[in-house]
Amino acid sequence: MLPGAFGALPADVQAQVTASGRVGRWGRGELLFHPEDPAETLFVLLRGSVRLYRLGSGAREVTLDVHGAGALLCASALLPGEPCGMYAEAMDDAEALLLGRDVLTRLTQGQPGVAVALTEQITRQTRGVQERLSGLVFLEVSQRLALALLNLAEREGPWPEGGSLALRDRVSHQDLAHVVGSTRETITKLLGDFRSRGLLDLGYRRIILTDRAGLERATQEPLR
Repeated sequence: MLPGAFGALPADVQAQVTASGRVGRWGRGELLFHPEDPAETLFVLLRGSVRLYRLGSGAREVTLDVHGAGALLCASALLPGEPCGMYAEAMDDAEALLLGRDVLTRLTQGQPGVAVALTEQITRQTRGVQERLSGLVFLEVSQRLALALLNLAEREGPWPEGGSLALRDRVSHQDLAHVVGSTRETITKLLGDFRSRGLLDLGYRRIILTDRAGLERATQEPLR
């Protein structure tokens, strides 16, 4: 079963899509592609998280977005003659289905549902970028952190009634800083504040969310 919008396709079409590509795997910190790489291959993220970034002044890394399973990476592969235009770094063990432009053309011509899935997924990601930019402008860092933690919790499945939820994936303070658009030092301080308010607990390389309602309130108002 493919993730994201492709998961709505019939099983036989999903099998055809999978058989048409090849699977690539990367470990934490490895790059899937560079800005100068020609955009000849679309990456359908099957597992893990990937950070997209560019280098700003002084070679400072500027995170553009963070994607999970189902996302399309290097979507400029849908247009001829374009570079990938950014770095893509695996934030944990990642796996992606690689589809060349010629393969995509055959798939979309033979299976209109594939074209619909591509359009739907790109629309979702465009909306996600807009929401991220809006959050950077209108929300304080503490609110963005609470939202990020709740989004991570959604990947874990149902939240136990009245209980806590441990994030299974190893999420570092730097990872959260990338997601939130802040610095590791600020995130470390805020996690300490969240812990003192009973919103979460911190274990060895893991975060345990203990108060869902409190985190939801923290998305509405900055910590004081």
